[in-house]
Amino acid sequence: MLEAITLDRKTMIIRSDVETDFSEIINFVVKKDKNHDINSFLTFAAKNRKIDDGFKFSREECYDR
Repeated sequence: MLEAITLDRKTMIIRSDVETDFSEIINFVVKKDKNHDINSFLTFAAKNRKIDDGFKFSREECYDR
């Protein structure tokens, strides 16, 4: 089991039950940062979304390019 404690924006302490969990720790840190970036982007996109009522998606237009 992994447990993360963030001290400040540059310091994180990660605890593990097993000493050999190094690869899992790396995956945890990489995924944690990606999830934060994705959530930050989705929050930004939701606030700044502009809906065009006349827009209709056409799959054929995607293939023409």
